[in-house]
Order: sequence, then C-alpha cells, then structure tokens
Amino acid sequence: MDYPQQASDGKPRHWKRGAWALIVFLALLPLLLYMVLGSHSRLIGDDYCHLVTGLEFGPWENVLWWRNSLNGSYSYYFLHGLTAPLEARAPAVFVFTIVITWLLGLVWLINAGGSLLSRARLPWARVFTLAAALVSLSIYALLSSRSIYYYSAASRHSLPTAVLMILLAAGCSSVPRIHSPNRLAAASASFALAAFVIAGMSEVFAVMQLVIFASLLPIVYVLSSGAIRRKILALNISGLAATIAALLVMVTAPGIARRLRLIDEKQGLPPLDPAAFLPKILDSIQPVIKDIGLVTGFIGMFALGLFLLLTLKNLAQPSPICKPFRLAWPPLLICLLAQILLLPLVWANLSDNPQIFSRFSPGYAVVVAVQLLFIVSLAAILAARQRINYLLLAKPKYWPAIPALTLFATIFLFGLSQFRSINWRAATYVACSIYILVFALLWQFHFHFRTTGIKSHGLPAVIWVFLAKWLCVLALLVMNLAINGTLYTYSLSMVSFAFVLSGFVCGVALATAIRQVNAEIPAARATRLLVDVSALVAVAIGFAILLGNVRSFPQFERYSRAWDERHQMILSKRDAGDRLAELPLLAQDILNVPGGYISHDYWQSSCASDEVTKLIEKRYRA
Repeated sequence: MDYPQQASDGKPRHWKRGAWALIVFLALLPLLLYMVLGSHSRLIGDDYCHLVTGLEFGPWENVLWWRNSLNGSYSYYFLHGLTAPLEARAPAVFVFTIVITWLLGLVWLINAGGSLLSRARLPWARVFTLAAALVSLSIYALLSSRSIYYYSAASRHSLPTAVLMILLAAGCSSVPRIHSPNRLAAASASFALAAFVIAGMSEVFAVMQLVIFASLLPIVYVLSSGAIRRKILALNISGLAATIAALLVMVTAPGIARRLRLIDEKQGLPPLDPAAFLPKILDSIQPVIKDIGLVTGFIGMFALGLFLLLTLKNLAQPSPICKPFRLAWPPLLICLLAQILLLPLVWANLSDNPQIFSRFSPGYAVVVAVQLLFIVSLAAILAARQRINYLLLAKPKYWPAIPALTLFATIFLFGLSQFRSINWRAATYVACSIYILVFALLWQFHFHFRTTGIKSHGLPAVIWVFLAKWLCVLALLVMNLAINGTLYTYSLSMVSFAFVLSGFVCGVALATAIRQVNAEIPAARATRLLVDVSALVAVAIGFAILLGNVRSFPQFERYSRAWDERHQMILSKRDAGDRLAELPLLAQDILNVPGGYISHDYWQSSCASDEVTKLIEKRYRA
C-alpha cells in the first residue's frame, strides 16, 4: 500500500489515495468523539477554587497568591488567571484545546523529526494517521479519565504534555536553520525559556519533563552525528537545565511547607519508614504494569508501527549479505528466566479470589497453563537451538517463523489481558510477558545484525526507550511515596503517552529489522501476512475505542444536562438574593459517568482554605 503508487499506464492509482483518506478519517474519528464527550465536561472539585481566585486576582496576582499560600506552579496559576472568564465553559474548552494541540504538535514533530534524522518526509496521510493514533490511544490509556475531563487536572498534566510536543517539534524544525554560534545560543535560550514555562505547570510534570530530556541525551547521541548532534544536544541540555530551574522555583515556594503541614494534619500520616520504601514501590508499580489501557495502547501502536513501515515502499534497502538468520540464545534465556521468576506470582494462588487458596478458577487456570506451556516451549527451543539453526542454514526461507511465532504469542497474551475479571496476579504476569516477548524479539534481530555486520539502524536505542518509560514511572512512584502518597492517578498523564510511544518505537524497530532481513533472505508472503495481521489488530483496537466512546455518550449527555439545570438554578437563586443553606446534589444514577471523574458535591475541594471558601460562597451562595 505505497503512497502514491503509479498504475501500469503511468497514472496514479486514485483508489490508493481514497483508501488512505479513509484511513486518516478513521484515525481522526476517535479524537472527534473525545472532543464531543469533552463538551459535556463541567466544573468539579478544585475547579471552583481556581475559577474564583483567577477572577478575583487576575493572572499575575493569582500566581503570587497561590505561591504564598499553597503551591508554586507558576504557569498553572497564570493560565487559570487568563482562562477564568470562561467560567463553566472552561472544562470543555480545555478538552478541545488539548486534543488539537496534541495532534498538531505530533504532526509537526513527526515531520520535523523525520526530516532532521532521516532526511525524508513521510506522506501526509501516514503522518496524520500516526499522530491521531498516538493521541487517541494515549487518551484511552490514561490511568484516570480525570486527566482529560477534569479541568484542574487536564490543564495541570495533559495540556503540558501536548504543548511539550510543540516545543520538541519547534526545536527539531529550527536545527537545520542554525548556522552560527550566535544563532545556536539564541535558539537554546528560547528553547530553555519555553521549557521553563511548560515545566511550571506542576511539580509532577516537571519531574517527567526532566526524565524525558535526560533520556533523550543518549537517544540523540545514537541516532544523530556531527553538527546535527551538537545542535540537538545543545537544545536538549538547555531544556534540561531550564526544567531543573523550574523545579527549584516551585519547590522553594513559601506555600509548599504550609501545604505539607495541612496534608499531615488532615490525613494524620505517619512519618515515612525508609525500610518500607522499596516494598511500597513494588506494590505501587503493579497497578501500572497490568493496566489494561496501557497494555492496549502499547500493542495498538506496536501493530500500527509495523503496518505503517512495512507498507512504505521508498525506503533504501541495505546490500544483501546472504548470511543465515540464526536463533540466538541470550533472548531465549532471558525469556525463560523471566518466566521462572514470575512463577511465584502466578502459582501462589490458583483462584480469582485472593482469600481462597486452591479454589478452581477457569480464567486463572488458563493463565497458569499458558505459563507452563511457555516454560516448556522455551526450554525445548533453547535445548534444540543448534538443530533449529542448522535447519535455518539449510532452508533460509523459514526464518519468518521466528518473529511470527513470537508475535502470535504476544497477540495471544494481549487477548488474555482484555479479560477485565482476571485476577491482578494473572494480569500482571500477562502484561510483563508481553513486554518481555517484544523486547526479546528485537534483541534477536539485533543479534543477527551484529553477527552479519549490518548496522541495526537504532535497534539498541530501543533499550533506552524501555528504560526511559520505566524510569518515568519509577520517578513518579518514588515521588509519590516520598510525599506520603498524595498524588492521584490523574497526575500521571505522561505515563500513558510514554507507553503508547514506546509501543510505536518497538513496532518501527521491528519493521525496519524485518525489511533488512528481507533484503538478504526474501520473504514477501510472510511480510504481507504480517502486514495484514498488524492492520487487523490496529483496526480491532480502534474499533473498540470508538464503540466505548459511542456507548458513553448518553451518560455524559445526561450528566451535563442535569449539571446545567442545577447550576442555572443556583445562579438564579444567587441573583434573586436567596442564600443557599444547602447545596443540591445530583442523583446517584446521573453520576455514573465512565471513569468516575464526577464529584458528588457541587464542589468538593482539597485546596479550599478559609479565604478561598469565602470567595466561593460570595460567588455562589449569594
């Protein structure tokens, strides 16, 4: 499915263009539905605090007031001061802004980054398909839907994620135009200023941005060279320094000590026990590993990366070397050891009920049987490795069986991960096995290229992608434990994007490797089958997301209608001079919106000090 492609008579095949137009539309459709659902978002919780202080003080005074009283996130409160006049429309506007900014930022970044590193531009249809899928799967994989539909959380965590894409794209786009040290210094200063502003949205996002810039250093070093490398590293280091400066500005705010004191008094939290720190990290990382949305986002972009690159026809192919594809022992051994290390997790309890041992459970029994099959199969393949390599030497056309069987096992495990009633132990095992299999397959190809002398086109950099993803997660978990678990799941917007992006990188790396091996040992039929399977998996995941959004629409609509009626009633009473003795609550069935991002009270704020409460009452209680 190349784009564009010429027919035998020299005329372009318009049906190919039409097919790609349809693909782009289908990729954009989930984003349209997210914006439609977002139009039904309303003010809840802390939104009222930020709304009334923004209206009362304006942007600059709002920053100073919150910095001295509770929080040092300067960009966050400046933005709330600017957008406070939107009032009840703010949540819906922010959902629309985040989706559009994220999409356009990724489109720009993909084009600019591709031109910078590979000197080639992808067709626009592929660029929009890729960017739209990255955004929609990242939103789907959010650990909490509050990250997109809750005004305070969305502007604090999801919006800077989207804006950071704009900054990275601008940096990539500016590098080719930098021809002197003075221009490089000016570009670095501008990049640092923008990074400083973005990091100021929240301490949590600043930590994630710090991890991103630190992780980019080795990746840039591997994927670039010469003057281009020096320019990119200069911009990257300036962004890293600016992020550190932003963190220092925020953590030194006078209101931080007051906030921590209020949290301790409110929750009665005991002092942190250093001995319990590591066990708590292991306990808190488990929900992230097994999260269905994260696994789905990873596999969805993995399949899409395979499809997009394997169907791209105009890539340069390496010169054939005709070395046989061999089965390496290190990836096999790592997979086997991982399965053995996961034995206690899976076999400790054979029931979906953690309080009952040895009770029969069909779902859990399937996972136990799958692990037993994996252990036996890996041990057998490892033992017969030399015989398999002899067969591949005699009949090299059989090499696609290795990635095919590995991907079949990966997709099968992904299917198991979609059973929501599965026990958390089994779900954790399934997710771990998926990541291990993908990583081992990429390692297998890297071993082949290392032994044949072919450059692996950044395959080792995939290791850094994995490390960056998990380093980001661990940094957040350590921060959360260090402040006695006061972060919420909606603080982790960047985590979903990291998982989704790493899936795409792995898919591209695998597709590149397959194309290179095909240049040595052609396997056109197997490659076409892989393209078809990848497309099927990506379409199935996209269809599931679409269906879920469509099913959610009536509930969101009922909620927004009920909220608007209540809000209008409160404002009418206020304008008539009637004081509200008690705030009316929405009916319980109205609150059952997917994701549970709705507050039961008219407002239920964690930041409502006496001063803010007076402002809120002045505005809403008359």
